Amino acid sequence: MTAEVLQQFDGQLLIKILNTLKDPIWINDKNGNVLWVNQAAVETLSIGELIGYNVFEMEKQGIFSPSISRLVIEQKRFISTAQITKNHGRLLVSGDYIPDENGDIKYLVTHARQLSQAINQSSELEKIESILQLYKQQIRELILQQNQQEEEFYVGKSKAAQSISVWSQKVADVETTILLTGETGVGKTAFAYRIHQLSSRNNKPFIHLDCGAIPESLIESELFGYKKGAFTGANANGKLGLIAAADQGTLFLDEIGEFPLHLQSKLLQFLQNKTYRMIGDNQVQQADVRIIAATNVNLMERVKEGTFRKDLFYRLNILPMKIPPLRDRKEDIIPLLNFYLSKFNQKYNRGQTLTKNLMDTLYNYSWEGNIRELENLMERLVITSAGPKIDLEDLPSDFPLQQSQAMILQNVEEMSLPIYLEQIEKNILVKTYNETNSTWKTAKKLGVSQSYIIRRLKKFNLRISEKKLVEE
Repeated sequence: MTAEVLQQFDGQLLIKILNTLKDPIWINDKNGNVLWVNQAAVETLSIGELIGYNVFEMEKQGIFSPSISRLVIEQKRFISTAQITKNHGRLLVSGDYIPDENGDIKYLVTHARQLSQAINQSSELEKIESILQLYKQQIRELILQQNQQEEEFYVGKSKAAQSISVWSQKVADVETTILLTGETGVGKTAFAYRIHQLSSRNNKPFIHLDCGAIPESLIESELFGYKKGAFTGANANGKLGLIAAADQGTLFLDEIGEFPLHLQSKLLQFLQNKTYRMIGDNQVQQADVRIIAATNVNLMERVKEGTFRKDLFYRLNILPMKIPPLRDRKEDIIPLLNFYLSKFNQKYNRGQTLTKNLMDTLYNYSWEGNIRELENLMERLVITSAGPKIDLEDLPSDFPLQQSQAMILQNVEEMSLPIYLEQIEKNILVKTYNETNSTWKTAKKLGVSQSYIIRRLKKFNLRISEKKLVEE
């Protein structure tokens, strides 16, 4: 009886039946190319003709994520999971494949249903929402890698770099203000941009304002903007500020410790309720902006000095993160050297390599200027080195490490052996202490007692100043 009924169904009738369904139906080939969709699928995505599209490309473009067809192809099994569309639709999508005579994938069939219908606001909705957020973040991570937008801070594999990378994923989609601290050159700007790229604001503006680089008299107009005729010399048409420019996106306030005291209350008001007034305007403006701030100074010390408001500090310090200096994550030095060598080789059409001697030397260097110093040195070496291999003699004459080594080697013939060995010991002692910031850790690393280290400090007329060894 079933066979007799099926014989009555021709292709056109089957298409009509599938088009009566209110749930989207997709049929793709084994490569993810769309062969047929029902009318509900077209209406769900609202992008016009779908036949001929490739679902992998649609996923990359953010039309939906994740691609269920991709998951079925990768895992070669039935898949049912949550999916989010470009127009913020939420679907529960199931996919499976039709095999050929060898059992390989021939066609892919997916069926979707609105999450509100499938789950009906049950307790499972929260689980699905968290899954969606995870998928969205994974897709953003993939896009970052595919577009080679991986910032230099994350090239390293140290525990510190990995820990901060994980932290950035956790905080990316929350709206809370973030405060990044760390020495100059550690990569605070790169870190802030990565958080923006991993957030749901990634396709909106990322605006960078260096509070220490703009004169105090101009920073208010740059940040908040001004109305027509607000002051002498103002643009005749007025000017939108960076807050307005960053609407829906992220505003990165670099060197926030330099923000003028008399404007801090105005910034605090914006952080609290997202409202502000342009110069010369009585009307309150509103902007949906996520704030990330950064500083290389101790803001609590500024609070004690009276140059930074305590309430503003606590408002900024909700999600603090200290980015460690390069000398405290030495595992990142070699990957960073290779990263920048490749970058500048490509930029200047060169093919240089680093010798092991140079790699070992730069690995043991203290990098007071952090990643910025390393990047600048590698660019200089790629430009100025003549041969295919960059070695120690290619280091610039003003490079601190080269200077200290050259001085010892130049004067070795004028020194007695004991003095020469003491000079080497002194350099090792200074370098090790500046890496560990502790006489106990220095002693442990060098395999001697702490009292021995104290005696050598006295002998070499060295004292500790701001966690560094300096000569008396």
